[in-house]
Amino acid sequence: MDYARELLPAGEGTPTMEVQERHSGMRSVQNLEAIINEGLRVALLEETPDQSLKVLLEHLGKALNGERTYIFEQNESGSDDNTYEWVADGVEPEQENLQNVPPEVCASWYRNFSVGGHIVIKNVEDIRELEPLQYENLKRQSIQSLVVVPLYDKKRIIGFYGVDNPPVKSLEYASNMLQTAAYFIVSSLKRRDLFRELQKRSYLEGRQSLEDILEGARTGIWTIELEEGCRPRMYADRTMRILLGVPDGIGPEECYQHWFARIAPDYTEMVREAVQEMLKTGRAEVIYPWNHPELGKIYVRCGGVPDKTFEKPGACLNGYHQDITETMVTRKKQEQSIMELLERVRRANSAKSEFLSHMSHDLRTPINGILGMLAILEKSQDNPERQRDCRNKIRVSAEHLLSLVNDVLQMSRLESGWPAAVEEPFDLCAVLEDCITMLSPLAEERAVRLELDASGLRHSRAIGNPLYLKQILMSVMDNALKYNRPDGSVFVRAEEAAFHEGTANVRFVVEDTGIGIGEDFKKHIFEPFTQEHQGARTNYNGVGLGMSIVKKLVDRLGGTVTVDSRLGQGSVVQITLPIRVDEAWSSRPAAEEPEEQGDVAGMRVLLVEDNKINCEIVEYILKDAGAEVVTANDGKAAVDAFEASAPGMFDCILMDLMMPVMSGYEAARVIRGLERPDAGTVPIIALSANAFEEDVALAKDAGMNEHLAKPVDIRRMFQAMNRLRGR
Repeated sequence: MDYARELLPAGEGTPTMEVQERHSGMRSVQNLEAIINEGLRVALLEETPDQSLKVLLEHLGKALNGERTYIFEQNESGSDDNTYEWVADGVEPEQENLQNVPPEVCASWYRNFSVGGHIVIKNVEDIRELEPLQYENLKRQSIQSLVVVPLYDKKRIIGFYGVDNPPVKSLEYASNMLQTAAYFIVSSLKRRDLFRELQKRSYLEGRQSLEDILEGARTGIWTIELEEGCRPRMYADRTMRILLGVPDGIGPEECYQHWFARIAPDYTEMVREAVQEMLKTGRAEVIYPWNHPELGKIYVRCGGVPDKTFEKPGACLNGYHQDITETMVTRKKQEQSIMELLERVRRANSAKSEFLSHMSHDLRTPINGILGMLAILEKSQDNPERQRDCRNKIRVSAEHLLSLVNDVLQMSRLESGWPAAVEEPFDLCAVLEDCITMLSPLAEERAVRLELDASGLRHSRAIGNPLYLKQILMSVMDNALKYNRPDGSVFVRAEEAAFHEGTANVRFVVEDTGIGIGEDFKKHIFEPFTQEHQGARTNYNGVGLGMSIVKKLVDRLGGTVTVDSRLGQGSVVQITLPIRVDEAWSSRPAAEEPEEQGDVAGMRVLLVEDNKINCEIVEYILKDAGAEVVTANDGKAAVDAFEASAPGMFDCILMDLMMPVMSGYEAARVIRGLERPDAGTVPIIALSANAFEEDVALAKDAGMNEHLAKPVDIRRMFQAMNRLRGR
């Protein structure tokens, strides 16, 4: 039997010049893998590893639209040598100038590499202060941006390679591409070292040392003889026998059969074609799964060249067999990570499109209402009742628009994360009563009964974040009212479920008789911009953010929220929060505080506001309430007006925060620092559209007494002014 036929076409002892073109390897559907595979294919056609590396650097540089690609290797002294380089047309080479680079220049990079990281610099100016040596090195080379990834030999860092000045928008793409191709770079460097070692030593003198090197690189050397009329023979060196899992005394025919029989069946044809390619072109390489007798499935890179000194009829090949299982497994994980990243990007883009679609509808609806009512108002000069109705509808639309903007901004802050809010003492019962008071008009409008039972609270005084708690309760109660039916009810219950070491577990239950939620929608109820029925956006004026905000706030406070609901029967929302008890107050009930009066008649007010319309509105309201008003259009003008006034002239300063020339924060600090008796006592109230917790904290740090968010609640502003007067 002619066993040579296993690798050669049937009926031929030697290969023909016609080779079928098929199976060039598995191509990924992703553009990234396609580009890398093409680069590897072109590089493998080169005669030597040195040429392969240069070709691959050129391919990567052009694919990434970079100016320079390069490889740095650590030398024996621990410094870095630029061993390979490709530069685009018109770019000066730097390889000669980058030899024996001191270790301290790239020290921070190697620290990053040691924990599995890589380097992405979007703008070299970003590292000017942190890494002055590296900054000067990169600046000298006219580098503005770069991506650099480490090169590992197993777990040892042997250097790095990267690309200079790729487009900033494609830095992540460049990072993925470089990391994926890094394993070929390392493999080529190993093969280069191997070939250089072969050149340095003669076969006989360096055989033992060479085998040690090959064993470390898990690369075996083989010779296959396909002599006509004889069984194929494989002569394997020591490392090759280790990789095959065969004993040292195995015969060449048996060794060949052991190797060939364990090639994955789907890849035997590919191996045959690689053999023909070796004989036709002088070299070829193939990667295939191989069934190891002990390790199971491993991945092998195999390449070779024809032995032109073989004098017998048939053919002879010399080549290498390398175990690349670790590389392939890592590559597959990277491919999976890339696919997951692409899916996350797709979902994010989808969510962004959905968000824009929702916002286009939900923001335009109240705006159209306002513009329409204004048009009717202008044409109803002789109809006071119609004008009053238009004004009421404009107010409702404006309040709804403000609510939408607040929800979107709140959701944005919750998604991005922001500093934890400062805790403060508050009355739990008062927060509940405030929620009931604020939502009572809506309940009356919709003919829904709203009731509160707080008898189960054993501790009223608490320390925490009353704003978050109020947002949570208001959102849930607001939904219960909006999605209710006429003559329905909303029952709110607060009770203390447990108390341990100064912390009470408080359970808030909001039960309604509304339209309810279907079973299929329950799992989506906390997702942003989701509503069970398309008509809900029109009938109930919602944007689908309320419960998403509730979930994120409850999570931030360390609590839980559950929803039990049935269609047509209503819903029960249960929220449990850990609330720290204010021990100083827990022993006695909270005193009933009288409603603060908001009489500002006779007060002298310095109004600081850069927006003319806002200034005109507040000035009119203050004067209508009997106050005297002096205006300033920026922080510097406010400081000048206060300095020019007699001590005690102003009873209050209303301060905008974001203004030209000098901000409200800076103006408040300057006023507090003046050497006059009223500089430290005059009340300063911030009026600002910046309404988040950190904005309130910044205002108080600047010396302001109070912070009121725009649009300003006039009643609250008058109460704050009256409360602070005379302090």
